[in-house]
Amino acid sequence: MAMPHTELTVSPAAVAAFKAAAPDGTAAIRLTISAQFEHDLAFDTPSGADHTVMVDGFAILLDVQSAARAHGVIIDYTETPQGAGFTIHNPNQPPRVVQLTALELAAMRERGEPFELVDVRTPEEQATARIEGSRLLDADYHKELLRLDHGTPLVFQCHHGVRSQAAAEYFVQAGFTKVFNLRGGIDAWSMLVDADVPRY
Repeated sequence: MAMPHTELTVSPAAVAAFKAAAPDGTAAIRLTISAQFEHDLAFDTPSGADHTVMVDGFAILLDVQSAARAHGVIIDYTETPQGAGFTIHNPNQPPRVVQLTALELAAMRERGEPFELVDVRTPEEQATARIEGSRLLDADYHKELLRLDHGTPLVFQCHHGVRSQAAAEYFVQAGFTKVFNLRGGIDAWSMLVDADVPRY
């Protein structure tokens, strides 16, 4: 099987981190990308079946499946207050649902970021408790959402974050690229952001 053309970008910081951590005599890093676009980096030795990309004296090794998912990947090494580590940006990765905490959603609202806040609970649940600005997902709103630009940010919420996850995944499959699920649902919102919203 012919190997796909693969170009990678590895930042100088990532190369330096590779060199600092490499066991003596090792100059090869294996990049594995699963079918679910989970990424793994590990020191390894080349095999005859590998696709190899040379970066500043280091060989980046990829198996056939990983090579097909790796074109355009950017590997960086960053320092954060939580610690240092490698970050991998893969432009081939399909959109996925991003988990959003209640505090992160509150911060988005405070910043005035535009998004649709979609409540997937029942009308009875919404009558009991609701997040200001949310809209119940009924048939009309469903059609309205599907007509929006697919880059529109959509935030889904339910009671605890399970039903909303399923709804969010549906809209990712429909082609939306900025889809969020409120982790912990309205219950987390009540506990962490707005205690005036009743818990049930």
